[in-house]
Amino acid sequence: MPASAATEAPHVTHLPRYFAALYGLMIVYASLEPFSSWMAPPPGSPFFLFAPLPARFTRFDILVNVLAYAPFGFFLALAGRDRSDLRRLAAAVGVAAILSFMMETLQMFLPTRDASVVDLASNVGGAAVGAVVAVMFNRTPGLRARVSTWRHRFFLGGRSGDLGLALLGIWLLAQLNPGIPLFAVTFDPSLELARDFAGTLLQAAQSAFNVVGVGLFLALLLRHRRYFGGAVLVLIGVALILKGLAATVLIRPTVWDTWLKPGVSFGVAIGALTLLLAVWLPRPARTAMCAIALLSSLIAPLLAPDMWQARAPLSLFDWPYGQLLNFNGLTRAVLVIWPIIASIYLLWLAGQPGWGQRTAIERDANDLRV
Repeated sequence: MPASAATEAPHVTHLPRYFAALYGLMIVYASLEPFSSWMAPPPGSPFFLFAPLPARFTRFDILVNVLAYAPFGFFLALAGRDRSDLRRLAAAVGVAAILSFMMETLQMFLPTRDASVVDLASNVGGAAVGAVVAVMFNRTPGLRARVSTWRHRFFLGGRSGDLGLALLGIWLLAQLNPGIPLFAVTFDPSLELARDFAGTLLQAAQSAFNVVGVGLFLALLLRHRRYFGGAVLVLIGVALILKGLAATVLIRPTVWDTWLKPGVSFGVAIGALTLLLAVWLPRPARTAMCAIALLSSLIAPLLAPDMWQARAPLSLFDWPYGQLLNFNGLTRAVLVIWPIIASIYLLWLAGQPGWGQRTAIERDANDLRV
């Protein structure tokens, strides 16, 4: 079957499952961070399900929990095939309820966290909202078919392509933290470092490596090289929109002038020029260069331990609620771990039979049914 015809054929995608699994891991991390100071609840403390309602909780807390679990419910409800709408809803809400129940139970052993039946109810409610949206999407055959055709027209098919797109989507979600500059892994801990020449070079190197690494990662997922220019512009545009919207909501107006560091801007420019040349390399060379660039983005801050250990300070944000600390830690952890996971994925991809040969790519285009 020609590749062009194959991309229009019905297919089974594992993308929602991969998204659900990765997003679920993010929920676990955000729920249990900092993973320390574990201790048993005080004697006589009731189980959180039977404890009195919190004396004080805000609508904002409830809204954050709903928004946090809505994508999880959406991906869970989309996963699988040949399931009725009721089974999709029940499975999504059930899995989310079990996960939330486990997290709230474990939070009873973390003095810095509060287990609450209100949190459990809002988490499950958020998953239900996401599941309803997924069912509505699934019941719109025209829209679903267009999304499916678009996905297989531009990106590699099969499980490998689905997993790569899920990883790229998680990187985009981490861009919601405006305290960490675009294409950076860590926050610049001080204005003095930004003014220091060596510090500026480290910022530039980190950003340049990230531009090359993320850009080549995207290029390796594309079916044809001619899609690369538009795909990179869309990726950067979406990341900037997410980060800009988050900054508008979360960042204090008084720190906007320090949000974009000179070193970051210089590094992005250098990385973009390097990326334009690197994309013309053979596929195996691009794979190796992508992994090297991603891992190098983590090595650069090691030369400045203060930069590596620093997190975006809470003073940057116009958000007085406790969830900010968890959000800050989660997005930073994702950006630190992501290059390692992406590099492992690339090594696995490079080990596939015939990887880098045109015949292998054409076979991948026909691998639409699992």
